[in-house]
Amino acid sequence: MVAGADVRGREVHPRLRLAVLAAALAAALAPPAHAAVRPVTWCGDGASTTDRPDVVGGDQIHVVYAVPRDGSDRFAQLASAIATDIGAINDWWRRQDSTRAPRFDLAAFACSGAGALDISDVKLPHPTAYYNAASAPRIQRLRDDLVATGFDDSAKKYLVYYDQTEPAAGTDCGAAYVNAQSGGAHGYAAVCLAPNRGGCGNVGVGGFFAVVAAHELINELGALDPASPGPPHRCAGDPLHPCDSSVDVLAPTPTAASLATAILDFGRDDYYAHAGSWWDVQDSSWLRHLDAREYRVRVAVGTGGRAVVDTSQPSVSCEQPSCSWTWQAGSQLTLSAEAAPGYRFVRWTGCPSAQTGDCTLTIEAPVRVAAVFAPPLNVTGFHLAFSRDRSKLTATLHLSAAGRADSVGCSFARRPVLASSVRGRVAACTWGVPSRFRGHRLTGVVELAGKGETLAAKRFHVRVPKR
Repeated sequence: MVAGADVRGREVHPRLRLAVLAAALAAALAPPAHAAVRPVTWCGDGASTTDRPDVVGGDQIHVVYAVPRDGSDRFAQLASAIATDIGAINDWWRRQDSTRAPRFDLAAFACSGAGALDISDVKLPHPTAYYNAASAPRIQRLRDDLVATGFDDSAKKYLVYYDQTEPAAGTDCGAAYVNAQSGGAHGYAAVCLAPNRGGCGNVGVGGFFAVVAAHELINELGALDPASPGPPHRCAGDPLHPCDSSVDVLAPTPTAASLATAILDFGRDDYYAHAGSWWDVQDSSWLRHLDAREYRVRVAVGTGGRAVVDTSQPSVSCEQPSCSWTWQAGSQLTLSAEAAPGYRFVRWTGCPSAQTGDCTLTIEAPVRVAAVFAPPLNVTGFHLAFSRDRSKLTATLHLSAAGRADSVGCSFARRPVLASSVRGRVAACTWGVPSRFRGHRLTGVVELAGKGETLAAKRFHVRVPKR
């Protein structure tokens, strides 16, 4: 086995060792098989090198298909197979626990379920030999390169399907960072699609390869974290695996030949839905609560808005004109509105609690909110006029919109303001002009403000008539 450490000191899950000859034993110990795996057709709109905009709120598991620099990109051929196995994992989990399922990252495609899986297609910066070098675990090198590419969202855990053309080591099927609470750089698991002498199985049939993916995902969610004492069936010398049954999906050498014959925590006393005080994967925020309602949150970004972002989960970001997400009941989010250059945020509509420009929501029903922005306030006309006796100067501004400005600031040669006003689309300032200023060139400025924010300013120069 190969082990290492991530940047926070957590152990890396050892590479999965296989016992191919134990398949017959698995068949003897397994529960009755379920129906055949449902084929899934991935309905994405083509390959994307980035994480697409989210349609699901909350912590999510994002799938990445990754190819070394010298490898052949088979994304088009494998996307549906990957989606089929992800769908099989989701269905298997729901059969094991009717109240939970992994919250996979979906995209706004024309279908639903696993067919709408958001799969990123990434060409890695290094060749195959780099990822297979013995100096560091492959998952560490994959993780570091993908984080550098931008896959470092703290609200996401990543499940990487690594595809290399050259055969991999005979027992090298998958690995994971064991970390219950963190995503981003601390939330990575990987499975190897490479030709493999040990027989990791085929993707897309819900077979042993899907067992490997489920195994690594469960470890990624923090199962049997070595920092948590208590699980009664840790393997001697291998605290990241239970040794009470070989058909446990997390067994060190699982003998389940398919998900249909695998069990999520045999006896329910080590890592899932147990009665102990140590970490329970059933409590992971990366799992959907199927026994709780989910509601749609719709957000509209008005003209002049650049984006609306959930401040606690930046991956939930909406640009014009609108977006929607599905959130679990009881979720809390705080939306922040960002104006485009020259515009400003004015208000929220439909938000029950809006303070200091942010909209705070507790999801208890479907929600529709909109961010309203205002265009720049422009000066469409400007006029300077002296009184007949030259003792007063009035500056008049005509504005592009009414009702935006609530105050006007007037400055002219340090003279006191005799009168100022903002009415509709017209603002005016009047100053007294002493006779000693006649024939001099003087500078002034008129500033308009709304709610304490400067909206427009007009600077001017004028020569006072001598007579």
